[in-house]
Order: sequence, then structure tokens, then C-alpha cells
Amino acid sequence: MIRFITIIILIFLGIFVRPFSPGVIDFIYRFLDFILIIYLLFNSRLLAANRKDESPLAEAVTNLGPKINLEDQVQQEWHLKELLVYDERSIRYLIDQFEVIASMAFPDNGWIFLKQDQELLKNIHYKNFSKFNLSSPQEEYQQLGLMQILDEKKTIMIENNLNQEKQLLNFYSNEKYVPNSFLGIPVLIAGEASLFFIFDAAQKENFNVADQPLFEKIRDNTALFMLNRLKAYSLLGTLKIKEKLMKLAIELNSSKTITQAIEKFAQAMVNQFEASRLTISLCKPNSNVATIRKVIGQVDEFGENTEFPVDEGLTGWVISKQKPYVIENLEKGEYFIPRYTKNEKTNYGFRSFLGVPLAVEGRVYGALTLEHSSPYKYSLATLNDIKDWTQIFSSTFGRQSSELSKPVDV
Repeated sequence: MIRFITIIILIFLGIFVRPFSPGVIDFIYRFLDFILIIYLLFNSRLLAANRKDESPLAEAVTNLGPKINLEDQVQQEWHLKELLVYDERSIRYLIDQFEVIASMAFPDNGWIFLKQDQELLKNIHYKNFSKFNLSSPQEEYQQLGLMQILDEKKTIMIENNLNQEKQLLNFYSNEKYVPNSFLGIPVLIAGEASLFFIFDAAQKENFNVADQPLFEKIRDNTALFMLNRLKAYSLLGTLKIKEKLMKLAIELNSSKTITQAIEKFAQAMVNQFEASRLTISLCKPNSNVATIRKVIGQVDEFGENTEFPVDEGLTGWVISKQKPYVIENLEKGEYFIPRYTKNEKTNYGFRSFLGVPLAVEGRVYGALTLEHSSPYKYSLATLNDIKDWTQIFSSTFGRQSSELSKPVDV
């Protein structure tokens, strides 16, 4: 308010007050007055813009998950769902584009949906633009009717005379409101319709087909923005992983014994990869037996210093065959698969298994195994991620190969 009054006073002085006779001094006086007015006006707009940037997101944004620091998220490949959980700027951008479309389309209701899978839509944002207000928007909806058609066609749909004999939009199944016009804008990322801007209206012929070229530009710009954000954070995740790998290499190289190296490596693995149980097993020289050297997580009869044959069970298979092994669901299948010996009768509640051979110059000396109580926790992508970590440990192990002959080192 004070700034506004100051500007008014300066304008009054510049126009009506003449303290100097016409000439150079009078010109300098009016020029300085003009510069000061411009400065105050510009500074006011800058402050207003900053306040706008600091304002919270619209309350209608559905909570997709906890907000945490992006730099703490180490992922080599970012997906749209993670981006919308962690990156507030992406959510803000989507809502801005949503508002731009609404200003041209004049809808009664509007939505932003994220495609969760082939049958489920996540409600990211809902807004009512008229008296036809949805009483209780859900967080998720089945992908049915017009939404299913929109996903299949992957092009902008404008329907101004909906057939009311069928339920084409299941968002209003229990509402008095009946939409007669529909505008659907799918946002394609990597060729898939991942996001949807949806608008509807009770009035027929509500949406103008002539606006479609503008909608297409907004759609394409949105897709480009989101794709660039995904690439940026994928790169950030890769750099963060490289940094952690280097840190692990330095820590392992400072280890004086194999036991210290195993301890540091195991701790790095449980920090990086989720597991109900992590096990590091090493082969005994000149034998068909391996020993469990480190266990973190769930305890069972196969604890540290337990020996097992390498020609029985999943872990032995990884060592003897010198190949990684991923089982997404241990209970999916006809036969029970033991982890260490053929005498086992239970998998102790584990549903997912990942085993990676530890090797130096082509010679396998042990295995790292991760087990989880949930199915489908590990995949080939997890296997690719973990290989870089095991290679660093194997490199350290090779330099300390003189310790191999010792059953327990100090």
C-alpha cells in the first residue's frame, strides 16, 4: 500500500510540480522522477510474482504420496508416477495447463487423471466450474466407457451430444448431474497415453471443435515438458548412483580384511535395495561347500557360518551355474524350491528371490542373495541395477584374495 501511494505522489510531482525553470535541470528532475516510478512499478510486479510462486498448490490436488527431497531419491529411471509424487513443479505445470484449457472450453467439471495401469485411473486434480458440483470425487476410477475409448484412440475427443442411454462417464454414477458434452485430451509420453485432461458440461454443443488446434499445442507442450522433467531426474538419479558407487569403492578399499569389506558391502546393499533378508555366502576353497558369511534381516535356521552344498538349493545354483537368478513369486509354480539344502520344507514366508554370483576374473567365489516377503519385488531391472555394486565388491575381494584361505578373518 505504501509503495502504491509513493508512486501516486511521484506521478503528481512529475506532472504538476515545477520547482525549476524549463531547461537542463528541469529535464534531469523529471527524468529521475520517471526512473524512480519505473523502478517502483517493476519491483512491485517482481514481489507479486515471487509471492505467487511461493503460494501452495490448489487444495484439490489429490495426495499422491509423501513430499520428500528429490535429491534423496536415487533412481536410474524415473517414471511419471514418481515424478508427480516428488516434483511439485510438474504438478503445478499440469494444473496451469488445465486452467488454460478450461478458460477456453467453459466446462462444468474438469479432471486430471494419471493412468495407473490398463484399468485404473488416478485422480490427480478435480475442479468444479459451475453449480454442477460433484459431491465426493474418488481418488481412483475404473477406466471405462469414454475413457477407455480415449485411451485406445490416443487422440483428442470432442463429443457434444452424448448418448444418455449408456453410462459413458462413470465419475457420475451416483450423481444427479448428467454430462451432455465431453472433451478428452490424452497426453502421450513415450507413445503411451499416460495423462488425461478431461472436461464435461451439462449443456449440449458446449465445446468448440475449432479450438482443437490450440488444445493440440497445449497437449504437445505438456508432453514435452513432462518428458524433459523425467529425463532430467533420470540423469540426476544416475549421477547419484555413480556417486554412491564411488563412495562404496573408497570404503571397501580402506578395508583391511575380508570381514570388514563384507560388513560394509552388506550395509550398502540393504540401504540401496529393499529386502526382508540379505545373505552373502562364500565358497570354501577346493570343496563343494559354501558358507554363509553375513545375514541381515529375518533370522532362521540358516544363520551366519552355516555351511551348505553348492549343488542344492537356489543359492547353490547361483554359485555352481555361475548365473544370476530372479524368482518374482516363489509360490507360483507346482514345486517347492529350497534355498540352501534339499531337506528344507518351507521358504520361511519369502515370496521374492534374487541371487547374483560374486566373481573375480571369471571365477565365482560366492553369491549375494536378496529375499523379500512380498511377491514381484525383484525383476530383471533390479538385477541390472545390482550388478554394478557386486562388481565393485568383487574387485576389492580380488585384491584381498590372500584372505580366501581363512575361514574367519579378524
